[in-house]
Formats: sequence, structure tokens, C-alpha cells
Amino acid sequence: MDKKSVVKFVLGACVIGWGSGVNTQDAEAQQFQILEEISIAPGTTEEFETASKNRTARMVAGNVTFGRLVRERNDNVYRFVTFLDEDFSSVAEWREQIAAMPASSTPVSAAGIIDHIDRSVWQTRPDLSHLPDASRLQNAEIGFVYDIRLYPKFGAAEEVGELLRSISALTARHGINSRRLVSELVIGSEAPAFSLRFLGRDQEDFNVTWARDGETMGAEFRALVNQLLRLCRNSGQEGYTARPDLGYQPSN
Repeated sequence: MDKKSVVKFVLGACVIGWGSGVNTQDAEAQQFQILEEISIAPGTTEEFETASKNRTARMVAGNVTFGRLVRERNDNVYRFVTFLDEDFSSVAEWREQIAAMPASSTPVSAAGIIDHIDRSVWQTRPDLSHLPDASRLQNAEIGFVYDIRLYPKFGAAEEVGELLRSISALTARHGINSRRLVSELVIGSEAPAFSLRFLGRDQEDFNVTWARDGETMGAEFRALVNQLLRLCRNSGQEGYTARPDLGYQPSN
């Protein structure tokens, strides 16, 4: 099967607000992603990461063809992102491949380690993203991901999408070379929702670039952001450290 490869922006009084293996979204194709946010019990980091690496070894042995990226938050939360294909039906193949993986030689019980798991399905929106031809960072340089979530009011999702498209057009006009990756929630209790992901070498690099890009885009950007926030019932933001050591990249 072929694989494709706010809010915290301080602008005057307005607040708006991986590493290797980053999926940058095909410029024309949409792609589905399974997102698993796993909250673990305090003090169980070593056990959880050992179990995660064991699962990766089973994926290698089972020749799983779907890649997975991992990010870590500093409050015992791990985010696992599995990349499907443009056709949502590929989720069935993914489930079959996971079920067919060889059993672990050293099984670890999740009891007492995993507190809870939140699962959702997202679809990339390259039409709303900003994907410059010459990106500021290469994939291997990225170690920090900042995720902004926007939750449109009832009936406002289309208008929010149009504003995101306008922001992307403004970003391109100013020659901003930082990527912004947008996805839309398609299966999950908080729909409708949009995810905007920004990339940095580390958190400090992200903060500096974020402030500089906002200043460059100026008042027009601030006006679009204010319109966007008025259309949202809620918003949120989270920073994650890339964990390529826990991820999985298929060889085929």
C-alpha cells in the first residue's frame, strides 16, 4: 500500500493563541490520523516506555505498514499519532495488522500504569495549512511541537475554516517560512474542532519564531485572529516534546 509521506501568541494586548519522522502533509492529498492520548500514573514512566518499545518491536516483527509518531507532554501524557491513508477504510487494514502482530515475549500489564486513553480520528487539511517550499526547519531538526485546538461554535466550522484559509494566505504573502499543519476532527466527542500544529527545534526556538512571525504579519493578522476566536466556543494549547525513540517508521 502506498504511504503519503490562542493561544499563546503575545501580540500587544492580543493573546492567540517533530525530530525525524514528521509527517508534513502532502500538498494536495488529505490523510487520516488516529490520535491516542495516553495518560499514565505518576512514577510509571520507565514501565510505560519499556512497554511502548516492546510494542514497537512487535510492530517491526509483524511488518506493520503504518507509521507512528510519539510526543510527550510534561504531565505524564503521551500522544501517539498513527498515519493512515487518504481512504478512511485503511483503518480496517491497520487494525488487522495490529491484531496479527506476534505476541510479546515479555508481556507487561497496563494495570496500574495507564490511567486512561482518549482516542480520536483527524483528517489533515493541507488546504488550510501553510507549507512553504523552503521550510525553516528540516524534519531532523524538529524536537518540539506546539498544538493549538480551536472548537467552533455550533454552525461556525465552515466560517472558521475560511478564516484559517485567510490566515494561511496572509502568512504566504509575508513569506513566513515556518510550517503550520492543520487537521480537522472527524471522529471524537469534541467535534467540531481544528488542530493547528507549529514546529520548533525546542521550546525556546519555537517561542522566538512564534513572536517574530506574529510581529511580521501585524495588525491584519491580529484582526483575523480576533474574528476566529469570536467564532469559537473554546480553545486550548499544549506543548509536546518529540520522542522519535518511541515512534515507528515502517521499512516498506
